[in-house]
Amino acid sequence: MRKCLIYFFLLCAALMFAQSNKNVEDQLFKVNALTPGISYEIGLGQNTTLNFDALLGFALAGGTDRNTDFGLFPGLQADFRYFTNMERRKRKRKNITGNSGNYLSLTNQLLSGDPLIGNLDYDTSYFYNVAVLYGIQRTRPRGFYWGVSFGPALLNDEIGTDFGIWADVRLGWVLGKGQKK
Repeated sequence: MRKCLIYFFLLCAALMFAQSNKNVEDQLFKVNALTPGISYEIGLGQNTTLNFDALLGFALAGGTDRNTDFGLFPGLQADFRYFTNMERRKRKRKNITGNSGNYLSLTNQLLSGDPLIGNLDYDTSYFYNVAVLYGIQRTRPRGFYWGVSFGPALLNDEIGTDFGIWADVRLGWVLGKGQKK
């Protein structure tokens, strides 16, 4: 495991220093409205970024013959993104400002099991999720952005491990100015 982490960081460093003509932004600061939180995306290589999120995850549980409970759970997320279509978008004269493109991602997420707001109680104190995602991100000229990602996920908590499907929808604003492309 330790060797894998060392190789990962060496690969990231090589990508960061080997690329001078980046298609991605050097940095983006985003405010998310749909999933409340903030994001900071750093351009590493020509088509790669690291994205960090501080977020509030929403959960709802209910059904017939029982109460419906909800909760907002604080969490952190980090993902490595490889944008797959930046060159093609440039050739077609499409917008790539604000990292507008399609990507593959390795995503890690850690959520608290205790809600900040709400009455939904879990028997665990944390949730750790890992997923391989395909995503689409688009940023409009005035800073409005949206994103959708989905893929298989490994879901882990104190009780056990399970497999599932990850789906994420983002709406928000990019703060500051992006590159002019």
